[in-house]
Amino acid sequence: MSGTGKGNTERAGRFPRRIVLLADGEDSDVRQVLAEYRDEAVSGARLHEDLRRHADDHPGACVAAEWLGPLGWVRFLWCRK
Repeated sequence: MSGTGKGNTERAGRFPRRIVLLADGEDSDVRQVLAEYRDEAVSGARLHEDLRRHADDHPGACVAAEWLGPLGWVRFLWCRK
């Protein structure tokens, strides 16, 4: 199958991602969305770099990365500094 629609972007592994500040620990609710990545902006290297930077900006707090799957936002990485 070929094409250039959004569905093809998602099938190619470019699901929307975001970095969030958590209310408490790694299993807690989202307090604030710190960054969002869509379409061409989705980059694993950029996300990891930004996650570390946001953790530095929020010492002692837990920040996490999530991707938007078929059932909603799924947390896959978190960090606390």
